[in-house]
Amino acid sequence: MTGHVITVPGNIGTADAGTAQVFRAADRRLIPTVTPGGTTAIAREVNRDISRSIGAGIEYLEDAVIDWTVTYDEVLFIHEGHLRVEFDGQAHDCGPGDIVWLPQGTRLRYVASARVGYFYALFPVDWAERQGIDEP
Repeated sequence: MTGHVITVPGNIGTADAGTAQVFRAADRRLIPTVTPGGTTAIAREVNRDISRSIGAGIEYLEDAVIDWTVTYDEVLFIHEGHLRVEFDGQAHDCGPGDIVWLPQGTRLRYVASARVGYFYALFPVDWAERQGIDEP
């Protein structure tokens, strides 16, 4: 089998020329983040220091209801607890192993009645900077 090179017009960003990394759970530092609908804890593992294109990390919500509009493309992988995600007039109860796709512009509500943990990946990594705001 031979490799293929795919050329994409424009500069959508490429990973920095650094090295591959492993982020150990034992080393993870969760940072409390306050939003109007509740407090979360987030570890932004893959950030602008590591990638010029994609962001990723772990977030935990507990007893929180958060209304949000994603201004980036995002994928969630639920790994602990249950998360209710409401969008397009429907409620989706998600549990461990479920994946949620949220394209840019999606208006939604996160409802966590107990502790829930999920992995997220988003593009572009610098979405807040592009909009002139600070990440919550």
